[in-house]
Amino acid sequence: MKSILKISNVKIIPYIILFVSILFSISGQLLMKYTMSHTDEGLLDWVFLQKLALAVSVYCLGIVNWILALRSVKLSIAYPLTSLNYVGILFGSYYFFNEVITLTRIAGVITIFIGILLVVITMKKHI
Repeated sequence: MKSILKISNVKIIPYIILFVSILFSISGQLLMKYTMSHTDEGLLDWVFLQKLALAVSVYCLGIVNWILALRSVKLSIAYPLTSLNYVGILFGSYYFFNEVITLTRIAGVITIFIGILLVVITMKKHI
């Protein structure tokens, strides 16, 4: 029983790393938007540069996790899953920046999500 759990844990860890990559990517992009939206004092201000460095660092953590995930996850599965960034950015923009979520945007995100499911489910059958 323990060997089965180890095998299933080994298979799920790369996907956890992939989803962490997606979360870092979303967070980094939202932090970049926040930083650029609050540049009252100029682009060379020390506080601005610190915020920008944080945003880029978070985004880079997403890239590092992406590279680690690609060691075990097929690119044909991993890349479509990064489209979940659209979902995170849509809701993050609504929550943090009071952007409007229209029915058209919701339909677009649902279409993307269904597309992701179709790609991943189809690929799972061939593994």
